Amino acid sequence: MNKKLEEARLKYKKGTIVQLTAPISDPYSPKTAGSKFRVEYIDDGNNIHGSWLPPASGSLCLILGVDNFVIVEEEA
Repeated sequence: MNKKLEEARLKYKKGTIVQLTAPISDPYSPKTAGSKFRVEYIDDGNNIHGSWLPPASGSLCLILGVDNFVIVEEEA
């Protein structure tokens, strides 16, 4: 496993909530800045999978190094 991926998995643990600091302009599931996302896991391609918190919805994952977000709540 590469070091960046290992560090990301330690930083963004299951249950961590992140908030977008910039919008994601996906044509099928756009997200606005301020949307919140609960982390489930990070795959080997640096994609963070999880669920969008209401009012946002959809199955769009976050991409490390591409999407802009900050941690707003650590996992319990």
